Amino acid sequence: MAKESIYKYLTKMAAENPHLPYVFQNPFTAGARDVDFLLGENNLPFLLEEQLALELAELISVCVKTQEITKKTRIFLAKNPLYAYLMRLNKRLKLHLSEGILDREGLYSLGIKLATESRFVNEVKLGILLLGFFENDLVKQIIKTLGLHSEFTLYAVEAAKNFSNYNQFLFELVQNTLGYGKLAALTLFHPVKPEHKEWFFLAGSLNQVEPNIAAMICLDKIDMGSFYQTLTLTSENFSRLAALLAYAAENSNIKEFQFSLILVEKFLQNFPRYGKSFLDLACLVILERDMGVYREWHAVEENGWTGTREKYVRELAKKIMAQSRWKNVILRELAEPREETSLLLTVLSRFKLIPQFESFIPLLERDPFDLALLDFCLHKYPGVYLQDVYLYLSYVLPEDIFQKPLAAPEEIGSYYQPSLWLMTLIEVLQKMRTYEEELLLRCLTARYVGVRQAALRALRTFKIEWSKSVRPALQEAYLGEPAAALREDWRRLLRRKKGNREKKRRYVELQECEILPASFDTKLLTTEIAGTFFHDLQAVEVKTGDLLYLVPEPENKYDAHAVLVTTTAGYVLGYLPRTDNKKIVQLLAGGERLYALFASEVLKPGKAKIEIMVNKRPLASGKIVQFPPSEG
Repeated sequence: MAKESIYKYLTKMAAENPHLPYVFQNPFTAGARDVDFLLGENNLPFLLEEQLALELAELISVCVKTQEITKKTRIFLAKNPLYAYLMRLNKRLKLHLSEGILDREGLYSLGIKLATESRFVNEVKLGILLLGFFENDLVKQIIKTLGLHSEFTLYAVEAAKNFSNYNQFLFELVQNTLGYGKLAALTLFHPVKPEHKEWFFLAGSLNQVEPNIAAMICLDKIDMGSFYQTLTLTSENFSRLAALLAYAAENSNIKEFQFSLILVEKFLQNFPRYGKSFLDLACLVILERDMGVYREWHAVEENGWTGTREKYVRELAKKIMAQSRWKNVILRELAEPREETSLLLTVLSRFKLIPQFESFIPLLERDPFDLALLDFCLHKYPGVYLQDVYLYLSYVLPEDIFQKPLAAPEEIGSYYQPSLWLMTLIEVLQKMRTYEEELLLRCLTARYVGVRQAALRALRTFKIEWSKSVRPALQEAYLGEPAAALREDWRRLLRRKKGNREKKRRYVELQECEILPASFDTKLLTTEIAGTFFHDLQAVEVKTGDLLYLVPEPENKYDAHAVLVTTTAGYVLGYLPRTDNKKIVQLLAGGERLYALFASEVLKPGKAKIEIMVNKRPLASGKIVQFPPSEG
């Protein structure tokens, strides 16, 4: 591929592999950064987008005259990726063309050259955009050939906005792409014809990446309203509706979707006749979870949901899920997984099934470092799976993640997921107060800065248990540490304390009563953590907004009303000030559910502001909490 253009390479591969979508692309990486930016909330400020579009348009004007991409333009594209201001650039170029600032023939020939002759991805993307202003059969064929590859789909979608039959062009793309390319086309496509709607329902949400987003797009398209209203469910399409509802609502709430009520009613009415698959069950689990949980009150009211309807859905779902047949359905899915790991783990949690770690091998064969499984094993059930995960990682972690430490946090790539597993393992070992010295010393030279930070924090926590090997290893690793911000942590850890001045590192047992902050919790007061100078704050990481627990310490010989402030793992940060603690103790003794939110930017001795909150979350499932009347 190095000696031929990208376009020629794709043309050749398409001839050798004539089936669509293209099989010669990685659906999990092609176009990922570009489309993630489009779908995310990290857009640039309007004026910055305008400025970048204007600067590139001026550079393009020079390139049109020379019919060559200039070095300055290449550098600009490398520093300022097109996806960050793509739509602004399209509008800017259209304006310059209409005003005669850009020569039409020169722009066309430059676009052809960049799109079909360049070996550089950024130049091909720019070429596609330029060709969008010149609709003819050749241009359509070039843009389609490139746009069927997910790396370029977003740019084909944007360029085709200038075509006379834009939506039909998008339909061709969305049917024949996959991964992030399909997401890009799906976002802007409008299913206005009957054949569009049928395909949109049956195949629109089927995608190897971000199936939740694909389902959300398909469920909430305004054009699909009449189709969903008249939809007749059959044995062939019932599970497609189950998939649409389950994946769309997995990370949100089903009631927030405008067509949710009619579709949920159809689903439940037909469940006795057609419901039998794991996907059907997963949809039930999501529906039951979402009933009685309010997020956007106005959205729920507008979409027709009422307390009576929610109670009906919740009780019917519970009744169906109580049937004994479902356990075998779940175990079959676990043995031969077809759906997303996160959906399977949601169902396992609902049925309170905690399989042996070996049962997850089929999932791990599909993705050895699945992040959903990481969350399940190390965040939800660390007491069950910690040792199994430790053993598993000792066999499968790539050796490269322990070498060549990087200065900056690693971008998402082949090393990111195994590094995240390793970092989480260290953090959980620390919380479970398990000292694995050999592992921690090995992680001092890990590639990912987060792993090295976690290892340093754990070593600080277990300093009293250090062997003679630790200090020399720290000193050697310190010399090769590339991150300036981390070197100070090394110096503090290596610094020897004089006399008896070692700061406290203490954990306390927490009651088994998890507090879940809710949006309608009320703030009681703002105060600071006292005694932070006497506790080792370097052993833990606390960020703004983190949840902290308030633990009475009646046996304290200095203050009978003492209240400890701890992390969710029970690590003691300090105490509430004496001026506040008596009132807090009384409230806790009276049954109030109190917690604290960390309110400072950083955790430092003497600078640890917290907000004490009253938890108003209802304890009874499905209980509706009324908002207090507004003042005035």
